[in-house]
Amino acid sequence: MKMWKRTTAFGFVACALVLSNACSSGNTEETTKSASNSTSTASSDKKVVELTTVRSNPSDIKWDPGESMDKNAVYDAYENDLGIRIKNVWVADSKQAEQKLNMMIASNDIPDFFSVNGQVQLQQLIDADMIMDLTEVFDKYASEETKKHFTKDGGVQMKSAQVDGKLLAIPLSDSPYNSSNYLWIRKDWLTKLNLPEPKTMQDVLKIAEEFTNKDPGGTGKSYGLALHKELMDDYGLSGFFNGYHAYPGIWQKDADGKLVYGSIQPQTKVALKQLQDMYKAGQIDPEFGTKDPDKENELVAANKIGMAYGGFYLSAWPIASAAIKDNKLVQDWQVYGLPSIDETPAKTQIGLGVNGYVVVSKDCKNPEAVIQLINQWVKVQLKMSDQEKVYYNGKELEDKGKLYFKANPIRVLAQDGYIQAGITLPKAIESKDPSGLNNDPDLINRYDAAQKYLNGDISGWFHWMIAKPGGSFSIMTQYSKENRFEQDQFFGAPTQTMQDKKGILVAKEREVFTKIIMNHASIDEFDKFVTEWNKLGGEEMTKEVNDWYAKQQ
Repeated sequence: MKMWKRTTAFGFVACALVLSNACSSGNTEETTKSASNSTSTASSDKKVVELTTVRSNPSDIKWDPGESMDKNAVYDAYENDLGIRIKNVWVADSKQAEQKLNMMIASNDIPDFFSVNGQVQLQQLIDADMIMDLTEVFDKYASEETKKHFTKDGGVQMKSAQVDGKLLAIPLSDSPYNSSNYLWIRKDWLTKLNLPEPKTMQDVLKIAEEFTNKDPGGTGKSYGLALHKELMDDYGLSGFFNGYHAYPGIWQKDADGKLVYGSIQPQTKVALKQLQDMYKAGQIDPEFGTKDPDKENELVAANKIGMAYGGFYLSAWPIASAAIKDNKLVQDWQVYGLPSIDETPAKTQIGLGVNGYVVVSKDCKNPEAVIQLINQWVKVQLKMSDQEKVYYNGKELEDKGKLYFKANPIRVLAQDGYIQAGITLPKAIESKDPSGLNNDPDLINRYDAAQKYLNGDISGWFHWMIAKPGGSFSIMTQYSKENRFEQDQFFGAPTQTMQDKKGILVAKEREVFTKIIMNHASIDEFDKFVTEWNKLGGEEMTKEVNDWYAKQQ
């Protein structure tokens, strides 16, 4: 994932491996109190609970003199506010941290609390009976704000951390809706060719045809749609497939309530046939099979491509480098919700939105302290006082780009943050009043950038495209209101067949889809692919997925 997607905003920063141990000893009666006070010095009679941790050390934190991951203003704030002292057993770079953690797990010498980067490690800990059932602890000590935080997605992320009804981890939440897809088009080209804004897939196909045949960029050769060798995601085809009610790469419910794999459904074949026709008509770059998004973006910058599917942030990466030259906006883009091939609105496929899981050792004496850390982080995210800015910016409190928020041992991000931003940000921009943004550093940053753009500073353009009325955040909010998210229904640990065969199946899928699009294989090859997919392990994988799904009901 490119850096532009997340590092421009605190609220959308991917959680790095956060390896934290807690609860070594001590009475935590005081830590169960509501963490509602601003940062203050812990009273002398407060019993301090020491929570040990192991950490992956982000290389981009700019530490104040005398501070480090072992001793810093963020750790001090937790001790002052909650009476919880965080102590690192070790700190390592990301590669070493992963190895060291695996060694600790293998030797059954795990810290009190820490995070794992996915469900494979989580399942290993569950199978080894090394981690604590947090059901009662979370229910008793999680604040109402924290409980609400984890239910904005309907409780799916929390279910992904449960086994037989037991909560065995806390998901490092992020928004599943941030993986939604959008259609980005050169608005100046639409105007030049007198084309309407897209409302249907038929409109999209017409735009691709006109962009190809009428060369609005004046370069001698244009293409209708951006595409790269991996096929999906940014400058890819996820949104295109979704317009045909096809959802490749995820598990969806069929009419009988069973889970089926989206890539082998009939709707996928229909979309592939259309893509093959577009390729034959010269509407797709014939060299897409050798290019990544950055390489394909060279054609966008050269005014040879003016339409692409991708994330809400596409104006930041990769479009910005094509649209802005010498501090001037040379391309006029607009973002749209996904058009549909028929009268049924298109849904955008999304994933689980979890960056990992926090687990607690069965030997932890004070697991409630871990929940208190989460409570504090959630509280600060919702509404941050001036003193609580220490959790984001360090002791100077002002944002100076030091990235101190990465020092927090547990960072759970809002599941619906940008859906709400689709309401609050456009309102703030129009009224020029950011008071409704609750001091959220991410939203304030976007607001300021949008205002700078409106005042002539082109560097704020990509934020403006996201945050403005009718921007991608507004469309995300509209998706939510209209129930237009199609979420992957499988969120369990990889099944045995997935571990053994998924890599082969995914590679085969990409190979066949690419051949069909490039007309190196007939569309009938799709049916052969489905048969082979089932024989190579897909049928068994589908059975395993549905066995898992039955247990979730």
